[in-house]
Amino acid sequence: MTNDNSSKQDQLMIPGNVLKEQFMKQKAMTVSDLSKVLIMPERHIKQIFTGRRAITADTAIRLSKIFKTKPEFWTNLQSQYDLHIAKQKFAEILTDDKLLAKEFVHNPNDKLIKLIMTDRKEAEAFFKANLDAALVEQFDWDTLLLEGSLFIDDSLKLSESDILFSICFKDSDVRCYLYILFEHQSNPDKWMRFRLYKYKGRIWDESFKQYPEQSDLSPIVSVVLYIGEKPWTYTNEFSDLIHPSPVDPAFIPTFKHVLLDYSNKTRAVKGDIKMQIAQLLIQAKYHRHFKDIIQLLEDLFPQLPYRPGLNYQQAFFIYMAVTQKKDDVLTFIQKVKTKPKPKGGNMLTAREEWILEGEMKGKMEGKMEGQIFVINNLIQSGMDWNIIANATGVDQKGFEKMRLDYQDLCSQSDDNQQSAQYAATSL
Repeated sequence: MTNDNSSKQDQLMIPGNVLKEQFMKQKAMTVSDLSKVLIMPERHIKQIFTGRRAITADTAIRLSKIFKTKPEFWTNLQSQYDLHIAKQKFAEILTDDKLLAKEFVHNPNDKLIKLIMTDRKEAEAFFKANLDAALVEQFDWDTLLLEGSLFIDDSLKLSESDILFSICFKDSDVRCYLYILFEHQSNPDKWMRFRLYKYKGRIWDESFKQYPEQSDLSPIVSVVLYIGEKPWTYTNEFSDLIHPSPVDPAFIPTFKHVLLDYSNKTRAVKGDIKMQIAQLLIQAKYHRHFKDIIQLLEDLFPQLPYRPGLNYQQAFFIYMAVTQKKDDVLTFIQKVKTKPKPKGGNMLTAREEWILEGEMKGKMEGKMEGQIFVINNLIQSGMDWNIIANATGVDQKGFEKMRLDYQDLCSQSDDNQQSAQYAATSL
């Protein structure tokens, strides 16, 4: 689980920390001031400061208008922070491609599912598609937070995997845990409900380590995702495991879990693009019908969104390589690699965007000046260049070129002399 006493590096990487230290202080803005201009409750802004609340696309647009940045600056900062947290939780799978291939050889289902669910958007889409609509409406989805994994028994790590999230209810700081247990075994298991009972206890044990002063236990919504050869045949009620007796039912623990049975290969897959691909591939492993889903995969692969630091396409290829026949996988990869890519690609650098947008020279100077100012502040705050590059689209080498380009543009116009002098002193 996450720890409120995060390390100095964790604190530095929180997008809200950049907002507070590098932007609000420059304008001498208070939380109350920002709350008014953003039209956002002060509590939400404080949650952004601590990393409890994500900077969404909508918030990024509002911030960009106030602080004269691109919206992508804020969304990229958020993506980079999410990736940093995910790497802390799942260091073994969030690694370079060569090491990833080595990891996927052992228990590939576990690795693939965790890799997908570390993506905040994928996790949110999964829960929204599979939980009761009335419950979905009660959650504040901007506060969805990856907490961790490995509450399962050591002896079952080859047939089970899990992942835990927390989320706040709307207009509240009260947390709820969303726990996913992936059952990837050939046959359904009656005693899975008993294990789930134990896992809930372990989650609450961990919550006391994080919040020792808590006065209540947070509710846990458990979701069992089963992908196997045979259909699930048991109920989702824990009390059905208890032998009938004269004992008052009030003494018997009662809870149920959400059951998602994907043993039927014809069942429609719910979730975003990456989760759809993952479930199709895991089904293909058990039902051995990879060739039957190739067309579906060919349609889905070009839709894979970009996420800084992770090559999901490569991860899917690796999973195929360890679960399917070599010739089938090579044929599919060749088709995907040779298929025309969508125009524009996934991400453009700031400079490419300016050129494509056909900005006038004066406007380009203004954009460059703002970008240089922002990057300078991030450098002075001690932020690593890898983080800066992912957040801004400009690496260290590109930044040096940008400064030279900016100085060259300014030198060509008397009207921009004042801006040139400012840049020279700030750089």
